[in-house]
Amino acid sequence: MELKKENIGFLPENLKKFDHLVKSNRGIILVTGATGSGKSTTLYTALHEVMAEDINIITVEDPVEMICPGITQVQTNEKAGLTFAAALRSILRQDPDIIMLGEIRDGETAGIAVQAAITGHLVLSTLHTYDAPSSVARLVDMGIEPYMVSSALLGIIAQKLARRLCTECKEAYNPDQNERIALNIPQDEQITLYRKKGCERCNKKGYRGRIAVHEVMMLTTTLKRAITEGKSTDELRDQAIAEGMIPMKENVRRDVIAGLTSYEEFIDMTISND
Repeated sequence: MELKKENIGFLPENLKKFDHLVKSNRGIILVTGATGSGKSTTLYTALHEVMAEDINIITVEDPVEMICPGITQVQTNEKAGLTFAAALRSILRQDPDIIMLGEIRDGETAGIAVQAAITGHLVLSTLHTYDAPSSVARLVDMGIEPYMVSSALLGIIAQKLARRLCTECKEAYNPDQNERIALNIPQDEQITLYRKKGCERCNKKGYRGRIAVHEVMMLTTTLKRAITEGKSTDELRDQAIAEGMIPMKENVRRDVIAGLTSYEEFIDMTISND
């Protein structure tokens, strides 16, 4: 698989934010989402973007999902005592520029990752949360002080996978009044949407493949202050949106209007995201 940032499915605005994040010298970039939401692909793509001969990159993974020439990859081994935390401590002695952790699973790993970020390393990792703002509460629940979270975090990329309409058989139609209201389309606007149909190419399912949808929360000065002050997840979300974060719901809405996915998928993802 070719790892290109353009293939991830980022909206143009989110691609700019991704570029900005991976060019940072220190701090933590988190990719969050459920199991099977494509987090690892996004992480590997980020590593691919920053690879250079003079940059020392080390990963700690369980398991190593993709072999990357030019990068030192460490496989954890719980039975042998090589946990994420133990491996992370060990590789920090080699003074890497960039560390990729397969997942932050516990407070010990989170604490070492935060220390590494604050002392000048770029750390990329994943968390199991369903949106970007709730990742802050997850780190605090692991025992990281809010002021440490705000000092270490650079940005959070939350993602889900939507089903992509089959390009061979998707069916054009004019949206009804309810669909227009839900998708925020003016009643008098001429627009074509697409729905699933089903053909041999997609095994009669109407969908073929997936498309990633995101929300990218950049840690601005205002958000860092809000985290330090212990603001709630809802307050952090409102602040992030006020500062330009595109919510996942809006990302899916744009994909429906672009004909990439269906109104049915928009409803499914919106319900599960509320």
